[in-house]
Amino acid sequence: MNQTTLLEHIDDVALITLNLNSKRNTLVPELYRELADTLETLQDQRTVRAIVLWGGAHFCAGGPLDGLDTRPLAMRADMRCGHRVIRAIVGGRLPVVAAVEGAAYGAGLSLAAACDFVVADVNSRFGAVFGKVGVMPDWGALWTLPQRLGLPRARQLLMFQQIVDGQNAASMGLVDFLAQVGDVKATALEHAARLAKAPPGALSMTKTFLARTPMSLDMLLDWEADSQALLIGSEDFTEGRDAFFAKRPAAFKGV
Repeated sequence: MNQTTLLEHIDDVALITLNLNSKRNTLVPELYRELADTLETLQDQRTVRAIVLWGGAHFCAGGPLDGLDTRPLAMRADMRCGHRVIRAIVGGRLPVVAAVEGAAYGAGLSLAAACDFVVADVNSRFGAVFGKVGVMPDWGALWTLPQRLGLPRARQLLMFQQIVDGQNAASMGLVDFLAQVGDVKATALEHAARLAKAPPGALSMTKTFLARTPMSLDMLLDWEADSQALLIGSEDFTEGRDAFFAKRPAAFKGV
């Protein structure tokens, strides 16, 4: 059986390609289990600093409507397995850039929204189409979309089951970087390469803080004090400080 995901390392960036093109990368169990395994494994690879998630001509058409195990307990188990993907993206240490061409519908929209940054072109389509088949938004969309868009705009997108193109998605904040047609993958890799040059510890802690909002001010300030103290004791802080005064680029090592 062919792999449903492909992994390529480009310097410090890991490029994950969803490889079920015949089904527009529909999130069948084989795909999301393999994707979860890959995302989780990359978290422990110290040579990896950022991830790009790409789907080729169509990013992801969402969950499969045929072949679902509709028994409640079996469905719950499948959902929990798929949630490993979202947890690894949102809660992992590595910044993740989604490179979206074509369709990002249903759970595919959720998958893109879970990433730290989304790159797309004007021909891409983002579809909140869950309700059209009688189900609620899943794969974390009820958490990620309000964070990205604000509650009123997320409510409108989800409850009216809207489909928006890349231009409109960019104007509402669902897409962070609008690339030229044909340049989505390259643009995503460029942004990931910039992230890969940042100090890994500081980037990871920033990502962690943002993923846990909202929190009380007191909780954030306590966590900030502890985390900043750890970072200032790191070799990366010394390198960053020395590079600043020497007016040279810093070479961060994640230690």
